[in-house]
Amino acid sequence: MTGSRAERSLLGAILLDPSQARAVHGMVSGTDFEDQRLGIIFARMLERAAAGSPVPIGTVSTNFPEWGIRGIEAGAEFDWIDAEMTVAYAAGEYARTVRTDAMRRALGTVNSTISGQLQQGRSPSDVATSVLSQLTKVIEGGSSGRMLTKTLREVMEGGTDEYDWVIPNLLERRDRLILTGAEGLGKTTLSRQLVILAAAGIHPITFAPMTPARVLVVDAENTEVQWRREVKWIIDGAKHHGVRDPQDFIQIKAGSRIDITSGPDLADIHRLVDAQKPDLLYIGPLYKLVQGAITNDDDAAPLIVALDSLRDRGLALVMEAHAGKAAGANGDRDLRPRGSAALLGWPEFGLGLKPSHIGKPGQAVDVVPWRGGRDRDRPWPKTLWRGSTWPWEASK
Repeated sequence: MTGSRAERSLLGAILLDPSQARAVHGMVSGTDFEDQRLGIIFARMLERAAAGSPVPIGTVSTNFPEWGIRGIEAGAEFDWIDAEMTVAYAAGEYARTVRTDAMRRALGTVNSTISGQLQQGRSPSDVATSVLSQLTKVIEGGSSGRMLTKTLREVMEGGTDEYDWVIPNLLERRDRLILTGAEGLGKTTLSRQLVILAAAGIHPITFAPMTPARVLVVDAENTEVQWRREVKWIIDGAKHHGVRDPQDFIQIKAGSRIDITSGPDLADIHRLVDAQKPDLLYIGPLYKLVQGAITNDDDAAPLIVALDSLRDRGLALVMEAHAGKAAGANGDRDLRPRGSAALLGWPEFGLGLKPSHIGKPGQAVDVVPWRGGRDRDRPWPKTLWRGSTWPWEASK
């Protein structure tokens, strides 16, 4: 068997999805491969992908004579592909593993050099100087390669600034929305209204027709039974008023706490994203996505990294979080998410629900931004009323 599993799997991931060549560019180089033959193949595959002519599966070995590759059988590339591979997530993980292994080998060489030269009687200062260049190469090689600049002209001329809406005027791809509020006030119902109506082709706030969205739900708190009990009337209305039955376009995993800061759970969600290709992902509540409590920035950091890896797949994220228990300066409950200050500036939109003084008790909630939106033109409602057609309606 040639090379390490990570080396073979990295090649397999790029064969399955050549666009991943760009994602791992700079993270690892061909010289990082323990099996230098695989390193040459990797470098050539990246060159071909950059030129817009990626190497098709089944033709890799036909290039071996031109690339100077010997000792690898024809068709070996089929052994590099794991049927369970989650390509977009795995390529980066394999690249990091290959680079980490290369650094370990390089550090082992540096250690051997230090030991050998000290045994030869060289002074410590001379030894330190002689291995400095080796250590510099190890450090420089550990760069992610993602800090690539463009001129401002390239930025201005390189694409479009048009919105890529998932929900018109509210959420575009890669937006992150966190909803908070006191328990039992209706934030979960609002989340369900957002995803079900979006899947039916109904704007969940204005109720105007919209392009239907594909939705993935990862509910780490509520069970399937609770979903059946709570959403029947929303589905009935959506089927009647929408352009399609939303039930066939929402994939749901409900009822079990997960830890998306661990490799297996996060990889499973990436695999679902690969398979379902959702426009909108509802996931939460946040405190049920980690094993322990979120009490500080160190607790929140791996959660944010994991959620951003999902957001980077080009979908919009809708999440719930519990509001803090403390009262603000005006005596009202603090609507910011409980736990870490790192969560406060992270999403594009942070909205909290609190009882409204308008109407009868329990009839309405005020929608209070606890995080200033990065795009101030989004017409989020200021008050929501309990409705007859839909759970929450923006006008009375």
